Amino acid sequence: MVLHTERPRWTLSVLTIPKREPYLAQLLESLGDAKLPRGTVVDVVYNWDTRERPHDVVRRLRRARRGLSVNVHFNTQRPTIVGGRAQQLNHCKTPLVAFIDDDVTIHGDLLGVLEDEMRRLPVGILGVQSLVEDTDRRFKPRRSTPHIDLHGLRFMPVQGMLVAGYRRLFLDIGGFNPRREFWGEWTEFNLRMWRSGFPSGYVMNGAYLRHWEKAPESPTRNMAGREDHILWGLMCTALEYEAVDARVETEAFWELLESRYIAYAFGQNAPVRDVLRSALRLVPKLSAEYPAIAAFRDLVRAHPFEFMPFHRFTSDDVSRVLTHAESRIAEYRDDVWDSRRTRAARWVRQKLARA
Repeated sequence: MVLHTERPRWTLSVLTIPKREPYLAQLLESLGDAKLPRGTVVDVVYNWDTRERPHDVVRRLRRARRGLSVNVHFNTQRPTIVGGRAQQLNHCKTPLVAFIDDDVTIHGDLLGVLEDEMRRLPVGILGVQSLVEDTDRRFKPRRSTPHIDLHGLRFMPVQGMLVAGYRRLFLDIGGFNPRREFWGEWTEFNLRMWRSGFPSGYVMNGAYLRHWEKAPESPTRNMAGREDHILWGLMCTALEYEAVDARVETEAFWELLESRYIAYAFGQNAPVRDVLRSALRLVPKLSAEYPAIAAFRDLVRAHPFEFMPFHRFTSDDVSRVLTHAESRIAEYRDDVWDSRRTRAARWVRQKLARA
């Protein structure tokens, strides 16, 4: 007879590159100190075509935190951000997954806090707040970002640092959009989750991250060519979600594009010619990708909710999506906390104790 013991629930998955290894070591140190539940999987995807021997990289990363079991995978074929994200999700074998940035450290009972909220509310994505380095200044969620505080959560898109949820649900909504190569993958993923009928939000108490801002090669801060990546993400968003035309539903998208993202990508007083040059550089790529963009647009038309990019959520929006999610979350919860598995695991432990 085969005895089924309680299986691991969580994978903590980290994407990294060579120049950020000292920051990854800090994260692994904090994970080692966090007293993670037994069986928690720590996966690192090395998102780089390194000339080093893979075994040398693995040995070095595992030395960063002795006593912590770390799996190391290599993404050499398509080492974009979204290519690495897809590999992270593909490697996950546990029902719960948390994508953690390599330039943070964790503090508090992170997994306990996340599980409590996932059992309490039918959420699709959860994050926790992050602080700037060793200060008390909050990094994310920013106070200025629109949000709805309801039922003890801050409902809004969860923009990186830590994104946690159900592996099967992440796959069921389509995984990561392959066109968000180096920018905007979480923005689009959150939008698709809300449109699919599962809300996202931040737990504001009980656990937090510290974000160490000086990590090099950041796609959002100091990566070469970042302006093209940002404009590409915005163009794809407008086309995939039918936000090109000016109307009430697309107003938030165009307002943010004009007031924030163009300056964010090109500089506060960037000449129009810089934006046009970037757009012209992207024309061949857009032509090649347009059939896939059109196919994706057909898929999102079938979503039960029609929220547009950068939609400003209301309390009514949150309540409607929560009601919808409550009727569909059971299959994902059962994959984690199926009472039959729980009873079987308890029976095994009791039998072994009596042996």
